[in-house]
Amino acid sequence: MLESFDTILDKLRNKPKKTIAVAMAEEDDVLQAVDRAYDAGIADAVLVGDRKKIHHRCEKIGIDLSRYDVVHAKTEQQSVVFAIQLVHEHLADALMKGKCGTATLLRGVLNKEHGLRGEHNTLCHLSAFESPFYHKLVFMSDAALNISPDVTTKAAILQNVIQSIHKLGLRKPRVAVIAAVEKVNFEAMPCTRDAAILSQMGERGQIPGAIIDGPLALDNAVSKKSCKVKNIKSRVAGNADILLMPDIESANVFYKAMSTLGQARTAGIIIGAKVPIILTSRADSDEAKFLSIALGIGTSQR
Repeated sequence: MLESFDTILDKLRNKPKKTIAVAMAEEDDVLQAVDRAYDAGIADAVLVGDRKKIHHRCEKIGIDLSRYDVVHAKTEQQSVVFAIQLVHEHLADALMKGKCGTATLLRGVLNKEHGLRGEHNTLCHLSAFESPFYHKLVFMSDAALNISPDVTTKAAILQNVIQSIHKLGLRKPRVAVIAAVEKVNFEAMPCTRDAAILSQMGERGQIPGAIIDGPLALDNAVSKKSCKVKNIKSRVAGNADILLMPDIESANVFYKAMSTLGQARTAGIIIGAKVPIILTSRADSDEAKFLSIALGIGTSQR
């Protein structure tokens, strides 16, 4: 069981530091998160971007720039290309979005010439939450990339997520495929049909490495009391490690509800490429960016 983000941080501190390539690094929040990761002993960084702007930002917020290598880039596009090249050449173990646009970064990642496409060619967003109301970390996908995934895409997302969770040390995570109800409603709620198919694929080993059950409503997935009241018997219900959401709307609402109203510590990365991509919202807190670095480093396979 992964009890908290501190569990991940403790594991990372006992391993050699990995390196992050930061694309267009001249952004205060990102620089502060990177510096916190350096102080925590979990990550080093190569800062890619306008050298003068990076120096100015570090000087203004009190960061010792001598800790880091800086690769000068004149433009946003060049910053992305240079950062990806560092990863491609195994000079960095993860990629992080700085001031560059998300679309620019992802276009670079998906460019076949750069060699960062993953095994399944499906990228997805992986979130992690440490809630004061749940007994362990819970992971969720997909709040940012896949808008309305079909069952084939959902299977690919699950494979990405399960592989990433394995790298964090959880060998048999419990996956709840989320819907509004726990019963299959074939015509009115196609996502319940998808959930039943994914559950059966898990049983037959087509999606290995996890215990998968669905459809499950959110309360069924995380509340043992709810399962008892509804007489739901499941190896996943009430104890889920991973929540697979039916679409981007439900996932995005869940993410923002947890981070703004649910008092949860949060982290988010893109997985499915050859390395994790630490990609946070401008509205995310400094801590969320730091924890996203930890999640990205922890799921790196290098």
